[in-house]
Amino acid sequence: MPVDRADVDGGGDDGDAQAAVDRARAYFERFAAEYDGAARESGWRLNGRLAAALADVGPARRAVDLACGTGETLDELARALPGAEVVGVDLAAAMVDRSARRVPRATVVQADLRDFLGEASDGWFDVVTVIGGFEFTPDLPGLLDQVRRVVAPGGNLVFTYEPALDGWPPQSRRIETNLGSNGLELTTFRWEPDEVNAGFAGWETVRSALLAAYQRDDVPTVYAWHQYRRPPGPPTPAPATAPAAPMSGGLSSPGSS
Repeated sequence: MPVDRADVDGGGDDGDAQAAVDRARAYFERFAAEYDGAARESGWRLNGRLAAALADVGPARRAVDLACGTGETLDELARALPGAEVVGVDLAAAMVDRSARRVPRATVVQADLRDFLGEASDGWFDVVTVIGGFEFTPDLPGLLDQVRRVVAPGGNLVFTYEPALDGWPPQSRRIETNLGSNGLELTTFRWEPDEVNAGFAGWETVRSALLAAYQRDDVPTVYAWHQYRRPPGPPTPAPATAPAAPMSGGLSSPGSS
């Protein structure tokens, strides 16, 4: 059942939305050291799918993994696109440090995705990935507006999100705040497919599927996996100065912290 966006993003209150972002940052700052072990324990199943998804995208100049966490997906992205400049972005400094150490050739940036995307040039990235992470944003449709803008003509966007599923009680609530194993609260936001897919008119749907992402207490959590290709167009002009605008926020690299 569709729900008004205001019911999801805190009634339109920017303070409530920012509070959700701040909770996510605090949660993952404290959870970074345990994150990979917890993912293995829960049977996280989405790693390893990206290589197959990117097998046919062709050469890429620049690629970015948003909400890169400890760098599992960033590493997949770097391996799948050996000739590309690879960037990772995450809100939590502890996650950024782990990503930078795991993928030495990547540039890893600590930033709020909204700020990073706001500074990025139009059509700058040939490949954009977000595998896990969108479930913590209080305005996914709005954030996707920014994400689509930075995908190059003919480029690929691969992302997941938690759908709101009627008839599946574990994911029927649009907003859910739980206490994590690190003692901090984390808010999950779920979205109707129509809300997420509305902005992709004219884009090619490469793949769209529902997948069991992980399992906790014998109950699977379902993610939607989407791969879209932006329609071809004129080449993206290079900015007048280098490096690209996104590099301006909180750069971290191996050994810098």
